[in-house]
Amino acid sequence: MSDNQAKGSVAPTVRLVILIVVGIVIGNVVVTLLMNRDTGLGFDELIAFGGGALLGVLLEFGIFRRAGR
Repeated sequence: MSDNQAKGSVAPTVRLVILIVVGIVIGNVVVTLLMNRDTGLGFDELIAFGGGALLGVLLEFGIFRRAGR
């Protein structure tokens, strides 16, 4: 095994990716319900994707990784 390879489980990384994707989906649903969205990219897409990704990251580091300490 090389010294450059990461040691430890890949579960936290996989969980982070899954939480980001789920957050983006939830963000899109919430923005769709609350706003009249157009078909082009705009501020509502930024809110949906950015907010959803931020939600996933906050869940990972605020709940799951803090509980593991």
